[in-house]
Amino acid sequence: MHYDIAAKVLMEKCREEILRQLLGLSVTESTLLEELPQETVSVRRSDFAILVTDEEGLRRLVLLEVQSRWEHTLPLRLLDYRTRYLIKYQVKAVSFVLLLRHSDNATATYWDNEVRFDYRLIRIYEMDAEQIVEKEITCLLPFVPLMRNGEEWIDKADMLLYESRLPRQDKADMLTVMTIFSGLVSARLPQLLIAKRRDIMVESAAYDLIKQEGKQEGLQQGLQQGLRQGILDNLEVRFGRAPQSIIVTLDSVKEVGVLRTLHRRSSTVASLEEFDQILSEQLTASD
Repeated sequence: MHYDIAAKVLMEKCREEILRQLLGLSVTESTLLEELPQETVSVRRSDFAILVTDEEGLRRLVLLEVQSRWEHTLPLRLLDYRTRYLIKYQVKAVSFVLLLRHSDNATATYWDNEVRFDYRLIRIYEMDAEQIVEKEITCLLPFVPLMRNGEEWIDKADMLLYESRLPRQDKADMLTVMTIFSGLVSARLPQLLIAKRRDIMVESAAYDLIKQEGKQEGLQQGLQQGLRQGILDNLEVRFGRAPQSIIVTLDSVKEVGVLRTLHRRSSTVASLEEFDQILSEQLTASD
């Protein structure tokens, strides 16, 4: 999923507008903070930590998590980020979660026997796409596919971005971001948007990253398939065609390391039954 790339592009292009329009903050200046030092392997960072100065000159820390789906550990992670950044910057902090897809389990409060932590939960999927399009809020148009009735308004949002007065590079980035987000709700929409706007989207750095990731995924899938075929070839030379049960099970193995192990063992096992047992053990160990 490339939504993290899309979110980073949006925060580069539209950070202050997003802070105003989505989070309701008054902003005269904002600075995206660098990642905290990785003191331990368990330390992670918020998607975005931003120092914001408001219209009254007050500085505060904004922590913003952009999530494509709800995870039950998210509140604790956000609390961890908040604590670490507060220790470093010693300013008032406000925490937000931007949730892109529907969840019945999402909550704006975490509590246990010692701690209560309240933060703002912004449910993008509950926002009305029509209002954003009709108001022509440019920086929020890429979110339209994720919003209520988004599919009905995506063509208008696409047109507004394409015909906007944004610099061509910014248009390319914003259209690419909208295409990425549309993939969270439909496999069809990204194909339609790319077919329509490929001429300009190819100029986006985000589009280039997506292509590179796609190439890597293709190489990975090719390696997986090559190893599977090598395993079946080894077994067929030694024992005859492998039974369908082994073929089906082998096809479910995705980890290249496991496939490499199975490829080696397929040359040394004494029987198909022994290989089937090893295959079952490898699958159990990788779960």
